[in-house]
Amino acid sequence: MIVDPSAPEVTPPAVVTSPDGWLRATVDELHAGVVLSVNYTAGTPLPGVAGVRKVRITRKDSGAPVAVSVRSADTAWAVGGGGSAYDHEAPLGIPLIYTATPVFADGTAGPASSLALTVPVPSAPADVWIKSLDEPGLSARVTVLTWPSLKWASRINTADVEGSPFPAAAQDVYGAAESSITIDAEGEQIALLERLLTTPGVRLIQTGPGNRRRDQYVLFSDPEQTLDGAPDGSRTYSAGVLQVARPDTAGQPLRIPGWSFDILAESFETFDAVTASYSSFASLAVNGAL
Repeated sequence: MIVDPSAPEVTPPAVVTSPDGWLRATVDELHAGVVLSVNYTAGTPLPGVAGVRKVRITRKDSGAPVAVSVRSADTAWAVGGGGSAYDHEAPLGIPLIYTATPVFADGTAGPASSLALTVPVPSAPADVWIKSLDEPGLSARVTVLTWPSLKWASRINTADVEGSPFPAAAQDVYGAAESSITIDAEGEQIALLERLLTTPGVRLIQTGPGNRRRDQYVLFSDPEQTLDGAPDGSRTYSAGVLQVARPDTAGQPLRIPGWSFDILAESFETFDAVTASYSSFASLAVNGAL
């Protein structure tokens, strides 16, 4: 793989709103994510909105049998009827349906709100993403020159049977796919790729449906670096890849690329300056994306 540092930035698409006006979403194409926000006081307010404490948001794609929870909204705080989430794991190039359900103080759930959108597949050749789940801003859009082979280990236990040429055998599910990967990086992307490969944590590898490669949650192992030429030139990284299960989503915090309380404090000198720049706390939470 090689990183494409010249990939152009794109204009964010229009905001999509659920028919009831409570759930809104927009695609963050710069990081291939989805920004989500609920406001149960919008339009015709949700009855009992003052009792809303949290919101649960799920995502259902056209190729999946069931919906899955959005990592930062399982569940998200929505005190006063407003809450935010960021989905850094949305499949690329597949129609998606997001559904938000309010949770009241007594634990009961309110009516669901839904909307549909699609996260575009980035244009070739840089049509693959390697993403960090813990730090969405630590993600790289790369080009695959040669797809790595995949190997699924069989798990079969056998025992000889007296008087029979055939063994007794029991077969478990196949092991997760193992492979290797090679990534080239230039300039500022060298440090980014090195952090992705050498910092512990689950990574997500994604591409569009046209490449016929399912999204994979992986652990990188034994990364190696070689120089492609002069010391100031590009670097080539190789690493082992082990597929793992999707990490648990329950209770995970909101993480948005390039946005945090520390960045907010560095950007504004006073709280008055903050309130003058954002129309609501929900807007502040997602840095004005919604």
